[in-house]
Amino acid sequence: MKAFLVLTRLRVLDVLRSKSSAGFVIFFPVALMLGLGLVFMNGHPFERRTLAIVGTADSADPSIAAVRMALASFEEVRVEIVPNEAVAMGKLRARMANAVILLATEVRTPSLRLIVGPRDQLFGRGLAEVLPDTPRVEVLDVPKWGYVQYLFPGALAFSVLLSGLFGMGYALVLSRQNGFLKKLATTPMGKATFIGAQITSRALLVLVQLALLITTAWIGFGMRFSPAAILWAGVISALGLLTFLGLGFALACLIRTEDLVVDVISAVNIPLILLSELFFPLDTLPRWLSAFGSVLPSTQMVRLLRAVLLYGVDNIASVAPGLGVMALWMVAGFGLSLRVFKWHA
Repeated sequence: MKAFLVLTRLRVLDVLRSKSSAGFVIFFPVALMLGLGLVFMNGHPFERRTLAIVGTADSADPSIAAVRMALASFEEVRVEIVPNEAVAMGKLRARMANAVILLATEVRTPSLRLIVGPRDQLFGRGLAEVLPDTPRVEVLDVPKWGYVQYLFPGALAFSVLLSGLFGMGYALVLSRQNGFLKKLATTPMGKATFIGAQITSRALLVLVQLALLITTAWIGFGMRFSPAAILWAGVISALGLLTFLGLGFALACLIRTEDLVVDVISAVNIPLILLSELFFPLDTLPRWLSAFGSVLPSTQMVRLLRAVLLYGVDNIASVAPGLGVMALWMVAGFGLSLRVFKWHA
């Protein structure tokens, strides 16, 4: 019994003597709880139903104005304007929208078309009662794996995120601790060659991950992607990998110990997961959190992947802004890293 108590005491002291370990074990759960409280202070993200209307953000269409006015008193219904029918149907199939309204484009058609999935027929009938012109509810046979489709781009982005942060951050710190970087410093190898090898190795692994995830989605969940969508997903994933490799590189240049870099990367992952639209859209969160999450590279990556894989977006003009934000993060990460990187600790 005495030996048990001694060993227990030694283990507790081992953790408490390390500031990083003590902080992570004792204070990080509190910080996580506070963060979750802020994220979900207005309720969980799926308490509100989403109605997608095809139009433009600044549309002055009287039909859209009439729908907004009819639903103004229903706080539980969120109205979202989407640019075209393809995006609207993609959101309905992925369970990101519970109903879709298409405005009439031809004479002899109803002023509104209200489309819902099989599980939202009751919601659709309720909407029809309060909307102008009482549109007929049309039921679209959406996939039963709808929310899985929503999660798929997030899962893909998360795998790239981990590959970048851990693949560069943890590996570089470990190489510094075991003396491997010191040995490389005695060779003619330059920084560019070393970093290039790290990027190439992780890129090959991410390529395998991408292929496996797409194959799983195709076979297991009936998701279908065009060659253009897969190509765009590859481009976005490549830029995402470079972005997170740069950020992992920066962390490794600032952190010297293996244990601490693992703790920091794990802590960084929490806001990236909660504020990057991996599981739910950001506009359900408090406005300031939504604004912060929108500038994260992980958020941009998830949005771009959803656009090309779920909504059929395939033009450079639509994806350029998101690619630009990711590129800025990549330049900042590698720029800082190359400036402070040293072979020796």
